[in-house]
Amino acid sequence: MPEEFDFSELRKYLQGQMDMGEEDLLLDEPWTLTRKKSAAPAPVRPANPMPQMQRPANPAPFPQHSAPANPAPIPQQSPFQSPAQSAFQQPSFGAPAQPAPSPHPAPAPKLDAGLTIAPRAVKKTTAAYELADSIVAFYDALKTDPLYARATNVVRYEGPEHPRLLILLAAPKPGETGNNFFQSPTGEMLVRLFGSLGYVPDSLGVTYFYKDAPRALSPILLASLRRMLTKELSFIAPEIMMTFGEPLFYDVFSKGKNFNDNAGTALDFNGTKTVSLVDAYTMTTDKQLKWLTWKVHIPRSGLFTAAK
Repeated sequence: MPEEFDFSELRKYLQGQMDMGEEDLLLDEPWTLTRKKSAAPAPVRPANPMPQMQRPANPAPFPQHSAPANPAPIPQQSPFQSPAQSAFQQPSFGAPAQPAPSPHPAPAPKLDAGLTIAPRAVKKTTAAYELADSIVAFYDALKTDPLYARATNVVRYEGPEHPRLLILLAAPKPGETGNNFFQSPTGEMLVRLFGSLGYVPDSLGVTYFYKDAPRALSPILLASLRRMLTKELSFIAPEIMMTFGEPLFYDVFSKGKNFNDNAGTALDFNGTKTVSLVDAYTMTTDKQLKWLTWKVHIPRSGLFTAAK
């Protein structure tokens, strides 16, 4: 049985080399093989019934190198660092392999500072009534508008060509066809009321915000009706327009104004002088509303002068 060698120094050297990792390679070998002082005899193995292969001769001992006087200290590395590559895995003998550069995402393309991106154009469709050149063509175009697609009748303006006072109502009541409003109880009451202010019946006109039977109107439909009213006023061209009723006030002026604060005051609807009064149909049988209109709202606007 050959004598056993002490490989503790070799283990320390290899462990230190592994700790140094791929960055450094210690070329000298500061270790020597020493024989153990008292090597215990190897125990006798039991006889093996199987034939044993011949053990090869002992390999030649590793070459011994003298340790340098002052060996360079081995830097302490993290135990989790990968071991050093062998000489056959390195690109060149004696030089450590450089780590492969990590891939980086391609930079985003930069826009030219002088480049101006045009906003996306939104195509606006012009309604047929907006292209009308007369009040007759205007009402004919309304019949083809989706807002009145299922309307049984589009009630037209009733009155002179350019009235002094234009009465704007929310929607026609049953029986109001566009040529008989001033013969109704409400129409006759308004003729007497404004006749007291010096306005003759032939100077009064009437039209409707929605020109068919009353219905619920969404904000989108109300916006369309305001545009229709603006186009209609361009043909009628009244001196003063009067709206009647709190709901109609908000339909015409939206929610940005308060009816109680603005009733009877001088307002403006797209260039037309406007005064908002209480509901005309209720006023017909309510004496208190007549008094409120006559004594408070009409004088407040400053647009009317009572007859003496």
